[in-house]
Amino acid sequence: MTTSQVSLLSGASGGAQTTRRAVNRCQEESGLRAPEEGSVRPPAVIAGIGTTAAHALKGRLLLDALAREHVELGQAIPFGDPETLIDNTGWEVALVLSPWKKAVAERMDSLTASATETGVVDTIVRDRGRSVGVNTNCWAAQAAMETVMGGRSPESVLILGSGGSSNSVALAARRAWPHARLAGSARNSAALAEWAFRFAADSVAPADLLGEFGSAPPSLIINTTTWGETDASEAGEFAFPFEGLAAPGNGFFDLNNRTSSLQATALQAGMNVMSGTFMQRVTNACRAALLKAATA
Repeated sequence: MTTSQVSLLSGASGGAQTTRRAVNRCQEESGLRAPEEGSVRPPAVIAGIGTTAAHALKGRLLLDALAREHVELGQAIPFGDPETLIDNTGWEVALVLSPWKKAVAERMDSLTASATETGVVDTIVRDRGRSVGVNTNCWAAQAAMETVMGGRSPESVLILGSGGSSNSVALAARRAWPHARLAGSARNSAALAEWAFRFAADSVAPADLLGEFGSAPPSLIINTTTWGETDASEAGEFAFPFEGLAAPGNGFFDLNNRTSSLQATALQAGMNVMSGTFMQRVTNACRAALLKAATA
């Protein structure tokens, strides 16, 4: 996989500038133009689909992002299945959450480049009656990963998990650091093989990770699994030998917003650590900007 390097930190002096760069990239990719200053629009109607859609539609991070774009939320509607969501014409932007990110991508009128390369859609925008599938997560994940690395280029990036989010993170890593070694590990060997082929990455079984990285731990580790998302999720054993992979000065990015025991372990090992909160903020900033542009 050949990817031209794209940095979101170049010329940026803080998180706000990095967020804006990610939002601009996402908006450019969608083909939607920012509205003119002073444009007035009616209250927005936003939809959502996924296990936690009802909660996400009321979430503080989304509402804060809409407020920063001066978009008033009129109605938030959760849906139970893709067909009902797409058939409804009353909404302008839809949040797509697990487990529908891949299934929804197949039903779009068009996809952005990031959505096409990953096969993942996390946001749908209605543009002149057509559905545009967008992957905002890849830009948001890149903003988070470049930030936790402090502008340094990693020698190796290890992604744990093979779900939809692993695709978004892999594309982000390829864009930020095209020459770094990219590897993935997951219990689902078939899904891992498909992921590795898509991104020209190495696939490593969980049992082989210490043998592969024991002498030279990954510069950046990303957890894309749901382990650590809730207290209940931590009741079972983590599938990967995390303590043996954690090394002082390296980076750990956990997509889960919750402060998990994985993050605590990484901090105790002397790693630079980031939860999923910054990524979620950037994702919602992208959604708010897309909504404003699509309906201006």
